[in-house]
Amino acid sequence: MTRSLPGGYMGRLLRVDLSNGRIWDEEIDAELCRRWVGGVGFGAKYLYEEVPPGVAWDHPDNRLMFFSGPLGGTRVACSGTYCVVTKGPMTNMAGSSQANGYFGAFLKSLGYDGIIVQGRSDRWVYLLVRDGQVELRDAAHLLGTDTWEMDDRVKQELGVSERQASVAGIGPAGEHLVRFAMVANDKGHVAAHNGMGAVMGAKRLKAIALLRGRHKVPVHDPQALEPAAKALFEHSFEFRGGYLHKWGTGGVVVDAERGGWLPIKNYLTCVFPEAEKISGQYLRTHFERKNVPCWACRMNHCGHPTVTEGPYKGYTGEEPEYEGMAAMGSTIYCTDPGAALYLSDLTDRLGFDVNEAGWVVDTGPQAVAG
Repeated sequence: MTRSLPGGYMGRLLRVDLSNGRIWDEEIDAELCRRWVGGVGFGAKYLYEEVPPGVAWDHPDNRLMFFSGPLGGTRVACSGTYCVVTKGPMTNMAGSSQANGYFGAFLKSLGYDGIIVQGRSDRWVYLLVRDGQVELRDAAHLLGTDTWEMDDRVKQELGVSERQASVAGIGPAGEHLVRFAMVANDKGHVAAHNGMGAVMGAKRLKAIALLRGRHKVPVHDPQALEPAAKALFEHSFEFRGGYLHKWGTGGVVVDAERGGWLPIKNYLTCVFPEAEKISGQYLRTHFERKNVPCWACRMNHCGHPTVTEGPYKGYTGEEPEYEGMAAMGSTIYCTDPGAALYLSDLTDRLGFDVNEAGWVVDTGPQAVAG
């Protein structure tokens, strides 16, 4: 491949056909990069061109695609993000979802801008990608594992440490084709919307494991990128005095209740007096917490808290984002912060979109109440 691409691109896509086990590389050109940029743009282009009208979300001809973008894998803040694009089961139409963590950066470190999966395996497998080697491995022993256990077992099997690999995969929800199943990576980062995990399950693909590679992202002007990246971070961090770093996205729960846009009992009311108990402010001032930053993210708003009070005292899980505390707190009218954290974490581990799960859980009581 001749280097005629703009900076930020590795120049290759990884193609996998699960129906016959074929794996191959495909080069991308400068025109594709300029017209579609990357990420969701690439996904929209390939989905439109390769999935014929009328193909259902669970059909082997559907595509399941994982893409980074031109900033992915650089030192620009939050550049470990990746997106999943497919025809999803929630609408049987095009859908996308994104997640943070390390998966997007490790994808670029292996020399790829994206992965396109087609076909359906006749057995459960996971895809292993490392420098110079790509293979499909049997995943029968991973069936039934939640997203955290899956992450641990794959890394143990490969003999790598926590940050030497990034694993994106599905939990039991995706295995059973629940229509709001999601894809999870790095213990707490999820591409949750549009049922991406169900499509992965329909293809019998349990996970994709990326072992960190040694490829560097080509940058057109490294000397100009460094100060620009620093200025971008400083500007974003100064927004509301580093609010996201201090309280996380859960810090907006109280403001949301006061503004009338916090989901409460499936939006049957806008009053939740206990909003402060499920806020980021409460969790971070009452629970112990370990910071767990994403790739190149100095915002550092993610973490794993440990409940220090109530019936769930001692439980450690991922810190819920705003959506998690709303779904497993105010939506189902749960006022115990430890219980809300536990339910949000359990939902993610099992592989459900926490938003949809909260609405489903609350449907029962509402139906009984009439």
